[in-house]
Amino acid sequence: MNDTITYRTMRRDDYPAITQMLCDAWHTDPTMDHDLEMKLAEIDLEHCLGRATNAQVAVKDGEIVGVVLGRIDAQETRNGLNSHRTRNMRLLASLLTSSRGRKALLDMKRYEDTNLKMIAEAKKDGHAYQGELVLLLIRPDMRGQGIGKHLFGWMTDQFKQAGVERYFLFTDSQCDYAFYDNAGLTRRAESAVLDNEPHTPKEEAEVHAEDDVLDDHLHAFVYDNETSPANEGVNPLGRD
Repeated sequence: MNDTITYRTMRRDDYPAITQMLCDAWHTDPTMDHDLEMKLAEIDLEHCLGRATNAQVAVKDGEIVGVVLGRIDAQETRNGLNSHRTRNMRLLASLLTSSRGRKALLDMKRYEDTNLKMIAEAKKDGHAYQGELVLLLIRPDMRGQGIGKHLFGWMTDQFKQAGVERYFLFTDSQCDYAFYDNAGLTRRAESAVLDNEPHTPKEEAEVHAEDDVLDDHLHAFVYDNETSPANEGVNPLGRD
């Protein structure tokens, strides 16, 4: 077995492996069958690809073990309805054929609405962005080997070379969001992703309370950072 980890540009034939990584990371649910889990993971990937302009993967023994996708606004040459967004729309529509699929669709819409609200508020407060870290994912058995640090660094180098002054990313409490704290990024916004059930005023207050410890609700975050040389070396990455 070769312990060497190599990095290269993502290819179309990498999509199945990345879809499986997404499924294992975020879409495994005992209330779903595997086909639905994989469809949600494919929707997730197509949603990311529809926004991304730059991509790199980490490879070990011929297998994809990490991926980063980023968007540089000035490098986007596709029209708004590109092929990935078209496929994503078809996949989303296919969820309407089952009750579990419809519930998953509502969950995704609620999550997306939360993200859009947070980034809109950040921009309203005067924060302007020219780039986005769309996806950073490392296979669990490969964490702790510097892969996340390498991929993150590669993408931030792409930002710098393209003249991106500030970038942002979405993440949530199901992810290793401490990675971004350790990288020196600013947590610009945070919001609980509430379910569709009505909540009492007391429950709403508990959900939105600004505690150091997150409650049982899924929390979504917006992080951002500048790419200026002055920020280099500040709170450097120490782990995946």
